[in-house]
Amino acid sequence: MKLPRLFRTNLFRLTLAYMALFALSVGALSAFIYWATLGYLDTQTDAIIEAEMNGLVEQYERTGVRGLGALIDERIERDTRSFYLLTNAAGRPLIANVSVSSWPAAPDGGRAQWIDFVESDTGTPVRALLLHLGPGFRLLVGRDIRELTAIRQVLRRASIYGITLTLALAFVGGLLLAVGSERRLAELNRTTRQIMAGDLSRRAPLKGSNDEHDELAQNINAMLDKIQNLLESMRHVGDSVAHDLRGPITRLRNRLETVAAAENPSREDLAECVTQLDQVLATFNALLRIARVESGAYRSAFTTVDLQPIVRDVCELYQAAAEDRQVALHADAPRSVEVHGDRELLAQVLTNLVDNAVKYTPAGGVVRIALERNGDRAVLRVADSGPGIPPEDRGRVLQRFMRLDRARSQPGNGLGLALVNAVTLQHHGRLTLGDNAPGLVVTVELPALAPRMTGSGKLESRAPGGDASRFARGVGATSDSSS
Repeated sequence: MKLPRLFRTNLFRLTLAYMALFALSVGALSAFIYWATLGYLDTQTDAIIEAEMNGLVEQYERTGVRGLGALIDERIERDTRSFYLLTNAAGRPLIANVSVSSWPAAPDGGRAQWIDFVESDTGTPVRALLLHLGPGFRLLVGRDIRELTAIRQVLRRASIYGITLTLALAFVGGLLLAVGSERRLAELNRTTRQIMAGDLSRRAPLKGSNDEHDELAQNINAMLDKIQNLLESMRHVGDSVAHDLRGPITRLRNRLETVAAAENPSREDLAECVTQLDQVLATFNALLRIARVESGAYRSAFTTVDLQPIVRDVCELYQAAAEDRQVALHADAPRSVEVHGDRELLAQVLTNLVDNAVKYTPAGGVVRIALERNGDRAVLRVADSGPGIPPEDRGRVLQRFMRLDRARSQPGNGLGLALVNAVTLQHHGRLTLGDNAPGLVVTVELPALAPRMTGSGKLESRAPGGDASRFARGVGATSDSSS
C-alpha cells in the first residue's frame, strides 16, 4: 500500500482534524494551568512583600530611620529569601542586602511601584516593591523568585512536551487506524473486483469484530446472495420457459404443417392453432405482468381500495364455475376493510387464488373466502378441501413456472402463485400457505387503513358495489398448476 494513497484517505484526514482539535484542547488546558498556577504564586509573593512593606512603614512612622534600620537588620539575619534596600536622598544605601545596578525612581506621594530585576552579585531574580519614605528616603522590599521562575519554566516545558506528545500519539494512532481501515477496504475492493470478473461465489471476508466494516461486509454478502438467487431464478425461468413453451409451440407447428398441407383446412384446425397461440401469449403476458409488479410500476397509482366488494365480485364471478364442478363456494366479508393499493392487482390476487381452489377441489368439496380485520392488518383467506400442498413444497410453488408433478396434467403455466406473491410483496403484505386438513388455506395479510367514522361516531359500512360482468371483463385469472 502506497503511503501517499494512505494520506488521501478520509480517515487520515479526519485524524489530522482530530490532531488539531486535541492540540488546541491540550494547549488551552496547559494555558489555563499555567496562568492559574503562576497567578496564584504571584499573588502570594506580592502579598508577602506588601505585608513586609506595611510593617516596615509602620515601624518608620513610630521610630524613624534608626528604628527602621534596626528592624531591617533583624529581618536580614532571619530571612535569607527577602531583600531590603534603604537609601537616602542622594541614593546612597544606608542598609542593604541586595545590589541593584539601576532602578526606576520612586513615585511621589507615597505610591508604591512594583519592579522586577536581577540581583547583580548573585544573579538572583527578585520581585520587589519600591516606596518613597518622607524626606528623600527610599525603601525597597523584595523576595527571591527563583522557585517561581523555575515553576514557570517547568510549566512551559510541560505544555510544549504535552502538545508535542499529543500530536505524535494522535498521528501514530491515526496512521494505525487508517492502515487498518485501508486494509479492510482493500479486501472488500479485491472481492468486488473478483465478483466483477465473474466469480459470483466470492464473499466479503468477516473479521468477527461486529464493527462498521463487518456490517458493510454482511450487507454486501446479503446483496450478493440475493443477486445470485435472482440470477439462478432467471436461469430457472429461462429453462422453464423453454421447457413449458416447447410443447405448445411444437404442437402449433405440427398443426400448422397439417393445415398447410391440407387442400381445404377445417375451421377446427385453425381454431386449435389460435387456442395454442393464445396459451403462449398468455404465458408471456403473465411474465410481463409479474415483472411490472416487481418493478413497482403500479405503486404510483395506489389509492384506497375496499376489499369487501372485491370478495363479493370474485365470489359471484366463480359461482357458476364452482356449480359446474359441484363445488360449494362461500364468501364471508361482513364488513368493509380498506387498504392502500391497486384494485386491479388485488382483484387479480383473489381471482388467482379462487381459480386454483375451484380447479383443484374435487366434486362435493367446499371453497371458502373470508375477509376480516385483525388489528392493523387486513386478512384475506381462501381455503379449499382439495389435495393441498405438502409443507416442503409450499415455498417452491411461489417461484415462477414451479409446478408439482401431480399438477402437470392440468392446464396452467405455474405463474399464478408467483403473481400473487409479487403483488402481496409490493403492497407490503405477507403470503402464507397452510394446511386446511384437508386442503390448502392461503392467507394474504396487508396493512389496513384506519376504519372510517360516520357523523354519528359509528363505523361506516359500505354496500357492496359489485358488478360481476364488469369485474370479469377487467380481471382475468392467471393459470397456476401448483396445487
